[in-house]
Amino acid sequence: MKKIYFLTQPLPAATVSGKWRHRLKNTFKGTDAVRDIIDWTAQGREFYVALVYQATGERRVFHMNPPGSDEICSDMATDRPVLNVIDQILRLCAENADIDICLLERKRGGNPNSGRFIPPNGAA
Repeated sequence: MKKIYFLTQPLPAATVSGKWRHRLKNTFKGTDAVRDIIDWTAQGREFYVALVYQATGERRVFHMNPPGSDEICSDMATDRPVLNVIDQILRLCAENADIDICLLERKRGGNPNSGRFIPPNGAA
């Protein structure tokens, strides 16, 4: 399963009320992303969260391990805890940043529900 949330900046020509409506829409999208991160963690899923900055193309990827895992939920680059992911999303929403938030569930091989393609009998 993959979910993507697009948080964009309002047009420069937008009215003051239009900019506030846009910011409110982005806040709801950011809140949905945070809610899904918390829900997926509570369900014991293993997944990735990617924050993509549209202006620079920079990408920050966070690997979220299921609760009870030997590894802590951490940012792959800096080993920061999962709360930092949520903090960054909230901060970027407040700054009205132009970002994409991507959640991608990781399915490990060997699991019947892993999503791997199983060819029909006789197929190479």
